[in-house]
Amino acid sequence: MSDIDTVKALDAAIIQGINAKDASKATAPYAEDGAAMPPGAPIMTGHTAIREYWQAAIDGGLSNVVANLTDAHIGGDCAVTMGTLTGSMGGQKLAGKYVLYFRKGDDGWKVQRDIWNFDA
Repeated sequence: MSDIDTVKALDAAIIQGINAKDASKATAPYAEDGAAMPPGAPIMTGHTAIREYWQAAIDGGLSNVVANLTDAHIGGDCAVTMGTLTGSMGGQKLAGKYVLYFRKGDDGWKVQRDIWNFDA
C-alpha cells in the first residue's frame, strides 16, 4: 500500500471505530503521544485520554458518522488529510470539518494531531 493510501486508510479507521462503537479501534490510528483537539474541550493527549474521549462520545450517542476526505498531502515523513464530516449525537444532526496531521516513524504512519469543529 502506498503512503497516501495508508494515511487515507488511517483517516477512515477513526470513523470506522466510532461507528462500530469501539473506542479502542477509533484510537488505534493515533500515535502514543498523539493529541485530539475537539471543539469546546481541552486537548486530549495520549492513547488513554483519546480513548476515554471517544468512549464518552460513543456513550453520549455519537453515531452515523460519515467523513468525506477532500484532500491528502504527504511531504517526507509528514502528511495531512482534511475533509468534511456529518453524523448525529443524541439525535442532533452534526456537520463540520476536520484536519489530521500524521508523522511516519519506526512504527509507520500515525495520527499526531486531530482537530475538528462543527458548522453553525
